[in-house]
Amino acid sequence: LKVIKKNIVKKCLEMFADIQENQEDYKKFYEQFSKNLKLGIHEDTANRTKIAELLRFHTSKSGEELISFKDYISKMKEGQDS
Repeated sequence: LKVIKKNIVKKCLEMFADIQENQEDYKKFYEQFSKNLKLGIHEDTANRTKIAELLRFHTSKSGEELISFKDYISKMKEGQDS
């Protein structure tokens, strides 16, 4: 059962990454499953970094739009501490 669980989680993360490529589809997905992703960050330590890439955050400059942490860091000013 552990092998089945591992393979299902792996396949789901791959599908989420595919959905992430289309911003409109991912926005719909994220509205429905953001709580589950945030819970998964705490419960699944083995896949924490992969799940973290799926999270989106509000920023002071993004307005209503949610952005990934990777995008946030890329838009930081030079010399700004992260």
